[in-house]
Formats: sequence, structure tokens, C-alpha cells
Amino acid sequence: MSKTSVRGKTTSRTIATAIERLFESRTYITTAEVATKAGITRQAAHSHLAKMATRGEIVQEGASRSTRYRRLASSEHIYELRDLDENEVWGNEKRLVRNLDPEILEIKNVIQILNFAFTEMVNNAIDHSRGTNVIVRWFLEPDRIAFEVEDDGVGAFTTIREERNLADDFEALGELSKGKQTTDPDHHSGLGIFFTSRMVNRFVLSAGRISWVVDNEIDDVAWGWLDEPRTGTLVRCEIRRDTTVAPRDVYAELSNPATGRYDKTTIHVDLFKEHGGSFVSRTEAKAIGTRLEGFEEIELDFAGISEIGQGFADQLFRVWAQENPSSRLVPINANPAILAMIAAMRPRDSVDGE
Repeated sequence: MSKTSVRGKTTSRTIATAIERLFESRTYITTAEVATKAGITRQAAHSHLAKMATRGEIVQEGASRSTRYRRLASSEHIYELRDLDENEVWGNEKRLVRNLDPEILEIKNVIQILNFAFTEMVNNAIDHSRGTNVIVRWFLEPDRIAFEVEDDGVGAFTTIREERNLADDFEALGELSKGKQTTDPDHHSGLGIFFTSRMVNRFVLSAGRISWVVDNEIDDVAWGWLDEPRTGTLVRCEIRRDTTVAPRDVYAELSNPATGRYDKTTIHVDLFKEHGGSFVSRTEAKAIGTRLEGFEEIELDFAGISEIGQGFADQLFRVWAQENPSSRLVPINANPAILAMIAAMRPRDSVDGE
């Protein structure tokens, strides 16, 4: 393969990534925004967008300087949130999807995931958004099906931040990423987003200035700042038509076979790097350890982290561990330096994670 073709593929992926990021924060994008985001000329951005429009991936509206682009949804419906029932919405939307693509809902794994993920995301909008309307969109592509649930409420991170008196939306993201987190424990288990983000191939939640992405195809979790604040919350779930994941597999992975309780989770330490990033203080450790008491096994994923401090390690692996004897912290993807620091802080009779 020539250097030119390799460079061309790299540039194309860069532009595609820039477009995806822009759509996380807005419904419409422009050539100028794509050019700036991808670091390319307007001509290159226009060429890429025009090809996407020709393939039917996006729709062009307006002309000349007023031209803008939006994703081409196979369908889009607006529901009033007041007195809305998520099962009724799913019934309506399922009939619609079946009419548009009769085969998709015959795929056992896909329909099982949709039964759970779609109703949970709509239910979140109904019970937590404090909004007026919710928009449901479907994207039926050759290799996958995707849906979006977008409300016009206060935003998921704002809800968590206000309920728990957190400093900012970034801390709220950290709480949400832990799993089993809910602002209405009397009516919700907090497992909706927890399970959905692990069942689908790609999960995106955007609210305020933050976008949280769980990409299970490449086993990656990341967050990013949106270019402009988003009103309400947008959740996008993508499921490959040939997915091998089944809901029961996720339930089994995250549950204790002896008790049947969902008491396992994985914390991606890198998600907490906004506040310090060096992971040296007890304060940073406390932020990670907050509200993990309900889990029996907690994997701490140190991927992307080069070192941790003595205070950070001591707070989590000695102090927190002694305060929560029924819970077990298991470091994964940790380099030798991190493992050595953890071993030095742990009580002598504890067992290191693998």
C-alpha cells in the first residue's frame, strides 16, 4: 500500500472522528466546524461531507454559507414526557422498526438487548430529566442498528451533581461510571445505564459540556469536553447485527453466582484524572471510593496511568479496604510500579489482585 493511500485513510478516520464528536454536542454541523475540529481545509471537509451525503449517511440542508448537515435517521418521533410509559413507547417504536427492517428484530441477541436498553433509557428521561419532551431516533445501517434518546431536561450530570452536592459535572461523571448509581433509590436500582453501557457495542451519553463514551468493540472508556453545552441529555446506543453479547452474559459477568446479587463493577481510574491527574492525594482516592460499598468485587483499571502516590494508595487499599471488609479491590492493567505501591500499602494478610 502506498504512503499516499495510508495517509488518505488516516485523514479520513480523523475527519470521521471529528464529525462524530461534533454530533455528540449538536444536531447540526457545518463545513467550517468540521474543518476546525479535524484540522483540515474547508475544501477537504466539504468533500468528505458531500460523500457522506451521497451515501445517505447525512442530510444537507440550506445552501452556500447557510449549508448545514444532520444525521439521517431512519425515523424520528417526539413524545411528551408527562404521563409517558416507556413500555408503550417501546411497543410503538418496535412496530416501526419492524416495518422499516423486518429482519433486525428477528435477531435474538439484538432484540433482547433492545428490550432492556431502550426501555431503560426512555425510563431515565421520564423519571429523571425534569424535561418536557423526549425525541427517539433510529439509525438502521447495514452492519448495525442504533437508537438515540434525547430529552430537553436539566442534564444527567446536573441531576447527579445537585442531588449529591458535588463540585461539578466531572465529579458526577465519575459517580455515574461506577455503576448502581441512582438519585431515586426508592424506585430505581441504578442498574439501567450500568448494564446498558456493557450490553451495546458503543454507548454515548452527552450532557452539559461532557460526553462519556463506552466503546465495547475496542474495550475503551473515555470522556471529552463538548464544543458547546448541550441542553438535556442525549444517549446513543449502537448494536452490531452480528453481536455475540446477550443480556444474560452481562448479568452473569457482573453478579455473584452464589447470591445472584449484582455486586461487581469496574472503575476506570483514568476517568478521574481531571482533578489532579497524578493520583497522589487521599482526596482523589476518596472520590473514587465514594459509594462503592454495595459492591463485593471492584476492579480498579489503571490503564493509561503511569504512577500513583503513597497517600492515594494507602487511602484506597488500606483505609478504605479496612472500612469495607466485605468489598474487595482488584487492580487490573497496572504496571509494576503501581502494583508495588499497592502491595506496600495493603495489610500484610491481604491478597493482591491479579
